[in-house]
Amino acid sequence: MKKSDSLSASSLGMLLFILILFLSSTSGFGAKGKSTMEIPEGSAGMIAYGSLISLKSMEQTLGHKYEGPIHQVHLMGYERAWTCVRPISAGLQKIDAFFLSGTERVPFTGAVELNIYPKDKARINGILFMVTDEELARFDNRERGYRRVDVTDRIEEFDFRGGKVYVYEGLPAPPDGSLPDKGTYILIKEFLDMVAGACDAIGKKFRDEFDSSTRPCAYPVVPYDKITWEKTK
Repeated sequence: MKKSDSLSASSLGMLLFILILFLSSTSGFGAKGKSTMEIPEGSAGMIAYGSLISLKSMEQTLGHKYEGPIHQVHLMGYERAWTCVRPISAGLQKIDAFFLSGTERVPFTGAVELNIYPKDKARINGILFMVTDEELARFDNRERGYRRVDVTDRIEEFDFRGGKVYVYEGLPAPPDGSLPDKGTYILIKEFLDMVAGACDAIGKKFRDEFDSSTRPCAYPVVPYDKITWEKTK
């Protein structure tokens, strides 16, 4: 055998060895380098992108301590904005609400919360939780004004087997926040602080990405102690 043939065979053997190592190291990954996650029977994944990022808030709905997996993920094809409005409701009792702007009492009719909208090439960060079907029904009840949407194939980091992954998307409304009664809603500062604090607890990188992937709020941010409520006859 010529020396050049010997070197060629040696190089080929090394390439085959590297290929075997690569294939064995990626055997737990799906398409495009995603890892594959198995969703247990009777369970579903749930993406938190706002108040549910707070473990305390989530556990209040669960009614018990959450002990499942927690993953930082990215939801592809969505943008996040403060545009989901909730009118003031007190059963049959009519209530007028005002907030103080200097010495002026400004009336408002409800509060604004986070929402997401489908958008090509957009992505937001969030948290992936795993809940049972029974627990998922509790979140359906909590998230009135939202609809549960299947986003199993929109998670950047994972492919899934055995179940689905959901996110709560606000009922249809203009994504630019140009509602007919814009200006009559407020963002309650304590709610904003709770969401921001939950992001901070995860880490600076997560908080910075949350801020950069969320449209600025177009509504007044008002502390709860600046709000007054009056029953009307």
